[in-house]
Amino acid sequence: MDANPSGGVGDATPRTTRSSAPSSASARDELAQRVTELLVKHRWATVVPIVLPLSKGYDLVWRFRNVWMRNRQRAAHRHDERVRSVQSQIAAWNAAGRPGPLVTSRKSWQSVAVRALDYKKTSYGIEVDLHDVLEIDLERHVVRLEPRVNMGQLTALLAPMGLTVPVVPELDDLTAGGLLLGYGIESTSHRHGLFADTVLAAELVLADGSVVTCSRTERPDLFHALPWSYGALGFLTALELPLLPCKPFVRMTYEPVFGTDAIARRFEELVCSGDAPDHVEGLLYDRDRAVLLHGDFSDGPGGASDEPVDPIGRWYKPWFYKHVETALSRGAFTEYLPVRHWYHRHTRSLYWHGELLVPFGNHPLFRHTLGWLMPPKVSFMRLTQTKRIREYRDARNVVQDGLVPMRHLREGIDVFHELFECYPLWLCAHKTFRTKPPGMLQPSPDAGDDEMFVDIGAWQVPRKVRRGESWNGRDAVRKMEAWLRARNGVQCLYAVTEQTREEFWQMFDPTLYHEARRRYGAEGAFLDVFDKVKRPGR
Repeated sequence: MDANPSGGVGDATPRTTRSSAPSSASARDELAQRVTELLVKHRWATVVPIVLPLSKGYDLVWRFRNVWMRNRQRAAHRHDERVRSVQSQIAAWNAAGRPGPLVTSRKSWQSVAVRALDYKKTSYGIEVDLHDVLEIDLERHVVRLEPRVNMGQLTALLAPMGLTVPVVPELDDLTAGGLLLGYGIESTSHRHGLFADTVLAAELVLADGSVVTCSRTERPDLFHALPWSYGALGFLTALELPLLPCKPFVRMTYEPVFGTDAIARRFEELVCSGDAPDHVEGLLYDRDRAVLLHGDFSDGPGGASDEPVDPIGRWYKPWFYKHVETALSRGAFTEYLPVRHWYHRHTRSLYWHGELLVPFGNHPLFRHTLGWLMPPKVSFMRLTQTKRIREYRDARNVVQDGLVPMRHLREGIDVFHELFECYPLWLCAHKTFRTKPPGMLQPSPDAGDDEMFVDIGAWQVPRKVRRGESWNGRDAVRKMEAWLRARNGVQCLYAVTEQTREEFWQMFDPTLYHEARRRYGAEGAFLDVFDKVKRPGR
């Protein structure tokens, strides 16, 4: 995500006194700083005429490609051939004396992660060209897919069939492989857990070139070591997910809640009750003002219902978080949302980062004329930003999620306010299961077989930065990390971690992960997860 292009962006560190006779080097640095500020402030000038058309064209090409491969090329029958290609590349790497750790050859700019992927520059790339849904087994109620199938592609295929998977993270471009090996959460996670908790089986190519499958009953050590490993055990080549029946609508209620205590209490009531709704999500617009969303799958309004159908995913509709915010003034209301519109409700505006890229993007004139081009691809935004812009953005922007036991939600709202003070703040509950053997994320020691956690997501420019005040982003993130470690919480690793290696393995349980690395030959072949997610240079 990119830094705030609006006015009032302040320095992330205290200002220093300028020299009366600056050197030529300092003059160049000052000029470069001013140019960077100008480019960031007016990022929309490249996003609207360049990035948006490129993003839409890229989407159209891939939609055509997916339909063609599914209907004409019988991509599923070519899966084994593509896996053999991965094996042959690994064989060549072994024959060459293992020159560097193995990584996928996907370019860094193509990732949706917001941290730098500098480790790829010194690693050995393997082409893993696996983008297709392989099988929909209606008898077993299972879908088998390749790791680079994304959520937009999957729901476009399943929803017309009246089917879904248990957890569908909101952004279209999130891939199944990344959601298993990293982290994936959604409004149904209070029922089903994280995306990785719903996976039935996985297929991998190991460092010796062998192909193995794993599940809860076959190689359970490897299976439960996969979540949060970020490709540190092998190359994922396929996975299986359960299929569930899916109705065409979600009947959604928008409930305003005021007061921090009331917000935390009501959110916990919704997700922990015996008859919890199918979907629950919370958006805080300030420390003490929130809208809690809760609803169930539905066949649609009945004949006597006066609750409207709202196609919120249409390009001309207000951005979803702005639509939700109206509940603070108008009061609670209920409406029916088409199911795919609900699933991908935050895609058009990239949650609320869209306003940082296109400040006028939610204006009715823009929405009705150019809204169909939204959103810009995160990957194209990465491609078109310089290192200096990235560093400027990192120093003035927050992109962090913390997962913490539900009992700490009230305190967590205060902590995120004190450290970041950026809104909206996102709340999403998820059930954490105790696996056998235990993986990197487990319930608290004093909990039972499962424990309700909550994801607190902060993705905005802090208000201190907007006010031009001093704000130290690294220090704030380190304080958040320490708070999470003290409460059996974890940091989501798509973002930058400021932890040391020792602190990182205090946060996550390393036992099974390291055992699986040794047992399946990953040590010395694949980078350790910490070396992938740490800040470059640490």
